[in-house]
Amino acid sequence: MLTRSALLDAAAREVDAHGYGSVAMRHVARAADVTTGALTFHFPTKSDLFAEVAELGLTRMRERADEVARLPVAPLRRISLLVLALLELLHDDVVARAAVRLSRELPGTGDWSDSWLPVGREMLRRADEAGQLREGVTPDAVAEMTLHLVAGTEMCAHGGAPASDVGDGDGGAGGGAGGARFAALCDLLLYGASALRPPGPAPDPPRTASPRTASGENT
Repeated sequence: MLTRSALLDAAAREVDAHGYGSVAMRHVARAADVTTGALTFHFPTKSDLFAEVAELGLTRMRERADEVARLPVAPLRRISLLVLALLELLHDDVVARAAVRLSRELPGTGDWSDSWLPVGREMLRRADEAGQLREGVTPDAVAEMTLHLVAGTEMCAHGGAPASDVGDGDGGAGGGAGGARFAALCDLLLYGASALRPPGPAPDPPRTASPRTASGENT
């Protein structure tokens, strides 16, 4: 029997590829290989279905931000690792990517940055208290820069930018030469605002072994 999680995965793939306005319930049913009636048994309306997709993806981003917040590194380094962890999640997890798109296209969906930016702001507040920000640089200004960095990279990836421009060889911000270049860019931007030199190697951001399904299981 097809599970709700499989239906959510199918819906996420459709909206990630085509956008909310172009996806009908019959498209999701076909992608999940079920009848439209079977789909509407679980999700009576299109808005019900995609609201749940959005909430699931935003929850995953909140969880990833909380994982990074617990890393035993300096606050400013933590914000850099947060950026990398979020972009890796968006590369690997179609539900997270769909949630970002739905936050722009589905009325009533919360801003996707609300799922992680408050954690980032707290990291920057602690960095400021620890004297890690340069004189005249405020936590709010660095938070705004961080938001534009994450959002801009996500939009470039969706817009078909070359993989080497936004991350690794598969088009994400994961490992490899592209991932290393992106990590260097994070350091350039964040430590340009810092009273400190960039640190040496730090723990890798939390990552999953393989893309996750809507149920949270590895595929």
